[in-house]
Amino acid sequence: MKDATISFNNFSFRYFSREKPAVSNLNFSISKGEFIVITGASGSGKSTICYSILGLLENFYEGKKSGEMLLKGTEISNIQYTKLSKIIGYIPQRLENSFTTPYVFSEIAFPLEYKDYAREEIVEKVHSAVGDLNIGKIIERKLNELSEGEKQLVAIGTAIVNNPEIIVADEPLANLDQNNKKLILDTFIQLNKKGKTIIIATHEYEEYLQFASKIIRIEGGEITDENLVTKVSAIVRKKPNKIGRTEDEGNKTDKQVKMSIENLSFDFSEKFQLSNISLKINKGKIVALVGDNGSGKTTLLKLLIGLLKPKQGSIKLDNIDLKSLSWIEKTKRIGVVFQDPDKQFFEETSIDEILLISNNIRKEIISEDIDIMVKNSGLRELIQFNPHSLSHGEKRRLSFLSAIQHQPEVIILDEITNGLDDKNKSWVKNQIVNMKKNGTTVIIISHDWRWIGEIADEFIGLENGQISFIGPKNQFETKLSKKNLQNP
Repeated sequence: MKDATISFNNFSFRYFSREKPAVSNLNFSISKGEFIVITGASGSGKSTICYSILGLLENFYEGKKSGEMLLKGTEISNIQYTKLSKIIGYIPQRLENSFTTPYVFSEIAFPLEYKDYAREEIVEKVHSAVGDLNIGKIIERKLNELSEGEKQLVAIGTAIVNNPEIIVADEPLANLDQNNKKLILDTFIQLNKKGKTIIIATHEYEEYLQFASKIIRIEGGEITDENLVTKVSAIVRKKPNKIGRTEDEGNKTDKQVKMSIENLSFDFSEKFQLSNISLKINKGKIVALVGDNGSGKTTLLKLLIGLLKPKQGSIKLDNIDLKSLSWIEKTKRIGVVFQDPDKQFFEETSIDEILLISNNIRKEIISEDIDIMVKNSGLRELIQFNPHSLSHGEKRRLSFLSAIQHQPEVIILDEITNGLDDKNKSWVKNQIVNMKKNGTTVIIISHDWRWIGEIADEFIGLENGQISFIGPKNQFETKLSKKNLQNP
């Protein structure tokens, strides 16, 4: 195409750490001003395509390339990285790896600092980006005080502050509540209307159906469809007929209280606190903990597992105060999956990571059970790989296996579906349902309401650090509708 901004011509790339190519024989073009969505399963090659567009593959990753990837007719490897950074804005999937400063303002300003802009112009551009994203209330805060959703918004601000021609985003809606999803989508739409080329890599392509000019499906590193917009634009996702029930409708769980929280308070900063949290979670229940970004969900998780100490109040497990339990005992009884799986990997290989907790608590390991779990998770071929070398979706599955392998009494999952395709979401759901049948209590923090609504017995809503709702999903949706908030 004559007006092609980006062209892939017989492009292939294999990481030296993998036997098979990450992408093979890619042939497609992206024109100026298009809104492109690249979709596919975890590990299909979406992120590798993003890295190639950004010029990162040859500069930062060891591997073998064939074919060419052209930006405005020039081979990407022949363009200086500093020049690329002026043309392309990037929103990464792993935010922690991209931040370079401690504060929101300085982070968004960072791309401008080394380009000789006057201080007044930097301030003007930063405030313009902040205004577009409606994040003025956090502009003076530290990044480590923010929720994951707020960090996502900061990353987007950093990508657009320099007014790039092309914006590449890897799972930009992950960890965002519905209001912020709409805000980000509207921002992308407006940028596209101004002539920006938008390239999104995601599992959830349905979010973009109404305005994407092209949706490209990639499987096993190869393009299998370039016309998904036409084929699925009329599809309306079916909502579950039963709310808050599992496949095991007749399963009667023990009504005894497994975890209880009484008058819990915590000051995270001068601008945020959890206040007077009191609730009870019954044994064998699946509980959804929901709320907007920054409402306190992840902070509550850290309190539940003992990573943070409350200002006041108590947390009890089987009526035993968590403070009286040793760290080993808490690890044995409570499993957890954090939003960022990289933060909980310690071993050199994936199989050692899966067995880490069992080895530390001296729990008997049954090889056959481990083999079945690894096979069903799709990680069998990766068990000797370093966990940090895996794709984001593979890391999510590995962290999940590591958390459940020793069969804890309580499992807490923070945005477990982030980075997972539908197949792996279904696998995780089935694992959770089976754990419930065995009496495990499951607490899930999630913005993925379609998925969580299929299995949750109870919803707990958090708003500004306080409990705003406890009850079934249909009642929670009614509460939201009264506030004119729309559930997808």
